[in-house]
Amino acid sequence: MPTVLRHRASGEIACGMLKNVYQFAYYGALWWDDNETAEREAAEALALAGYEDDGGWDALDIKEERLKLFNVKLNNDGRRKLLLQPDGSILVVKN
Repeated sequence: MPTVLRHRASGEIACGMLKNVYQFAYYGALWWDDNETAEREAAEALALAGYEDDGGWDALDIKEERLKLFNVKLNNDGRRKLLLQPDGSILVVKN
């Protein structure tokens, strides 16, 4: 089950530049195959994506369908931010 990083206070899902299986770069939700890997690599991934690692990020297991929906909502646009609301709804904010 994929794991993403969610900021405890804001609900923001960490996003950044990734590469797909064809090595094409795209803007999407940062994710890992499991929680242990996410926790081990989170600080470096957050720094590369331009986030401050303030200790407020939690690893969150999600379904693969949800991860795909995150990336569809981002629309490969680095100006967009994803906020995962407490009720599970997704809010997209454009900077």
